[in-house]
Amino acid sequence: MSAETHEPAEFRAVLDALNDYLHRELVPLGELAEELAGTIDPEAVGALTDADLAPLVPRIQGALADAPDFVGFGFAAAAGVMRDNDHYLLWYQRRESGLRRLNLNLSEGDPELYEYFDTEWFAGAERLRAPAIHGPYVDYAGADFLVLTAAVPVLVDERFVGVAGADIDPHRVEQALVHMLRGLPGEAVVVNDDRSVLAANSARWMPGERVRVHPMKDRASWQAVGAMTTWTGWTLALAPSSQA
Repeated sequence: MSAETHEPAEFRAVLDALNDYLHRELVPLGELAEELAGTIDPEAVGALTDADLAPLVPRIQGALADAPDFVGFGFAAAAGVMRDNDHYLLWYQRRESGLRRLNLNLSEGDPELYEYFDTEWFAGAERLRAPAIHGPYVDYAGADFLVLTAAVPVLVDERFVGVAGADIDPHRVEQALVHMLRGLPGEAVVVNDDRSVLAANSARWMPGERVRVHPMKDRASWQAVGAMTTWTGWTLALAPSSQA
């Protein structure tokens, strides 16, 4: 059967609500990216120090304190931006003891170096010059628990200098998505581009499991399939009513 022909009226409304929620999650990252782009002198790129970026700490801490879904937030520099080290993080985390700066091994040449340049969130934002998101995954090096990491590129005179990023609690995201999925007349699921389930309004799918075939490649098996906001790579799919 055709997914488009049998798409219920509620489907587009829920898809829009899901996208609105994700855009709201991205607002603090976009604001930090804009402030970084306006703060960094193009002539200083390559010679920046931690002291140069210190005035941004109150904004980072304030945004983290005000965003209940965030467990980490900050700036990750690209290579050739900082004076003393290619790898640099101005990143704060929310812990039971309060907000603290993330302190990882960023020593060049060290085999234990936290190589974030190769992560999907950083490399994706750099390659696309657009927001990127990765996960959920267990961030053993940073948060040390399950997170979604989102990133917005920071551009200074069109040069990529890093990302404004956030580690997001996937359980809170799942709860928000499930609340909206309940507005659909049947079983529905949100999956990412590697087929992993992010949220569902039915026990038929559990978060973290993978659907056998991505809904975008098997539209005939679903009542409706819709791509969510492009930067996520996420998809909303509604099962046929006969399977609900």
